Amino acid sequence: MMGVMRLPKVAGLIAVLLLAVMAGFSSQPAQAATARNEGVSQPLRIQLKWRHQFQFAGFYAAEVKGFFRDEGLDVRLVEGGPTVDPVTSVVSGGAEFGVGNSTLIIERTAGKPVVAVAAFFQRSPFVILARRDDRLHSVRDLEGRTLMLEEHAAELVAYLKLAGVDLDKVRKVPHTGDVRSLALGSPDRIDATSAYTSTEPYFAIRADIPVRMFDPRDIGIDFYGDTLFTTQGFADTHPEKVRAMRRAVIRGWEYALAHQDEIISYMLNTYVPEDDRTHLGFEAQITKDLIGTDLVDIGYLSLSRWRHIADVFTQAGLMTDGEVPDDFMFEVTEPLPAWVYQWLGWLSALALLALLAAHWFYRLNKELKQEIARRRALEEDLRALATTDPLTGLANRRQLEERAAAEITRSRRHNHDLGVILLDLNEFKELNDAHGHGFGDRCLQAVAGTCKSVLRDIDLAARYGGDEFLIMLPETDARSVQTVAERLRRMIGGLTIDPSDRPLSASLGLGFLTPDDRGLDDIIARADADMYRDKRAGR
Repeated sequence: MMGVMRLPKVAGLIAVLLLAVMAGFSSQPAQAATARNEGVSQPLRIQLKWRHQFQFAGFYAAEVKGFFRDEGLDVRLVEGGPTVDPVTSVVSGGAEFGVGNSTLIIERTAGKPVVAVAAFFQRSPFVILARRDDRLHSVRDLEGRTLMLEEHAAELVAYLKLAGVDLDKVRKVPHTGDVRSLALGSPDRIDATSAYTSTEPYFAIRADIPVRMFDPRDIGIDFYGDTLFTTQGFADTHPEKVRAMRRAVIRGWEYALAHQDEIISYMLNTYVPEDDRTHLGFEAQITKDLIGTDLVDIGYLSLSRWRHIADVFTQAGLMTDGEVPDDFMFEVTEPLPAWVYQWLGWLSALALLALLAAHWFYRLNKELKQEIARRRALEEDLRALATTDPLTGLANRRQLEERAAAEITRSRRHNHDLGVILLDLNEFKELNDAHGHGFGDRCLQAVAGTCKSVLRDIDLAARYGGDEFLIMLPETDARSVQTVAERLRRMIGGLTIDPSDRPLSASLGLGFLTPDDRGLDDIIARADADMYRDKRAGR
């Protein structure tokens, strides 16, 4: 066995197709038969590096679609977790294969006989997720704070060191697997945690925990993520099983990315019945970007990139020697008989021309579709950014003005009522100064959530200014608008935001469309005057 760089996508496609033509398309059944006869009778175990989630969708697809079976493999997936080290499991004989990451090169140079088989994540999802704090703006601010760190996170340790963080001043605690430890009221409260971009940010948002992200790519660290590996001994003894495993999981990932909903349904029915489709769908979209199918083939490994990874680990003091062993990457080259080279010479010109032309048209069409999809997604993102307040998720002034113009026109055409509630938090500046901007942000988010809770589909809530909110109520008479306003007043008066035990309060003003109004500003002027009468009355 020898480590070699895999061919680029176009060259690899050409080589595979040429060899398939010359070999009569008969190699794969023979390879599967060889895999069946290599003498491993018990199921092959794959130690996953985390709990069951879309991160391993390629393995689930290979299982449910029979790709393992097609390759003559009987496979069992072993769930991981925050304290599970896949390398220890595989090297000790607890599994034949594992899912690791770029830390594999550290383990190999430290004497553990691991062999990288295929990198499924061309980009690492590792980041540090920190609770949003007035005194925590950069990764160096983690000094003197508590960091929850999982196993096999040497990439993040290298990031911290190379970013100038004194790790002796960072309190490191074992990972619980629960991002809610970042919450202010959590009994095991921490300041930051190792995280995957595909998972923890989603749960932080859902738990209403304001966070900021520190990304190793900010200082040029861009490593492989999830990587299939085995031991040197297993690869030497059962090379065809290793190749069969790689083929099956690559097919699995191709299927999973193309049929995300189907695989999510299988996961919910088989592995994670307690999870939800929204979370897995979010994870699927991030995972697709991490795999990077628009750049290279799924599973692609590069020796030069592993050397770069080793150099970075060496600079960070996590390796003493930046050399990558020749046999660290699993890639067996079959010796070719002389007639193969003759056929290659005879067919190369015609075959290369035809394949390159076909591949060029295929890639052009694929890239065009991807570009259209990317532009549509970008337009949606930009539209959301342009019309949404990023802190509260409510409409911003721009969306408010556009909707108001349309509603005023509609109300006049159909002779409908249109009411506006203007809301201002009382003594917000004093509270913000006393408890900090993070506290102020949480207050605004809580009030925004309250505003949204009273809306109908046709209503609109917007952040109008710093601590001012506006609710527009189409087809609503004055009495009903008053009822909504009083309900809002009561609900906001029931809000207390940690660490303050003082309930929030708000002053509210009402405004209504009249025949003489030139636009929304006229309605708001009356609501504003009404609100200040309310504020002076001390309500």
